[in-house]
Amino acid sequence: MLFIKTMTKLTLNKIPTYLRPAKRQQVPKFLIYSKRDVRMFDVARRETVVVDIHKMADMENKLYAGEMITRTLKNYTCDEIYPEEKSIDVLKIELLNIAQRRKGYGKEFLKFAQTESKKQGCHGKVFLVASRIYDPNNPCHIFYRKQGYTSTDSYINYMLDRSIRNHSKLSYEYADNLLMYKPINSKQSNKPKQGFIEKLKKFIGLSD
Repeated sequence: MLFIKTMTKLTLNKIPTYLRPAKRQQVPKFLIYSKRDVRMFDVARRETVVVDIHKMADMENKLYAGEMITRTLKNYTCDEIYPEEKSIDVLKIELLNIAQRRKGYGKEFLKFAQTESKKQGCHGKVFLVASRIYDPNNPCHIFYRKQGYTSTDSYINYMLDRSIRNHSKLSYEYADNLLMYKPINSKQSNKPKQGFIEKLKKFIGLSD
């Protein structure tokens, strides 16, 4: 009996870490699963394109949350997105369709799109076309604006911001099929480091 108690004590207190049972992983609230390299026909361009289809499940409520279709564009040129750059690699959201509003589904999809953009070598650059085709009474422009998306039209941006402040609706006739993109922080330049090096050279008397 003493032997059994001793072994039990050793087993509980001195079991190697790699033999201990792994902690149960917490199930994410939203689960996004993707189908890659799907060939689809682009009606506007009249050509077949390759896209990725991402579907979301609401694991907390056990519901289908929606889907998003994205396409990676390399060396893309367009004056209406990221105007400071001539040619860019960018992720385009071709379609964003959620099952219910005000559940956080759209916001989560947009966060995923930026992560996907980085994975595809697009450095977080994402753009889309805000349209009122699918819901004329509640267009999506303001939602995208709230998530930090912008357009190159400063007047439209102003009108969207005013609608957000006043909690009012906006006439979208002039802003239909509006190109909106997610601005990203520019990479830190090397100038501060070079400045520090120059100061250091002066301090030790190596500069001219």
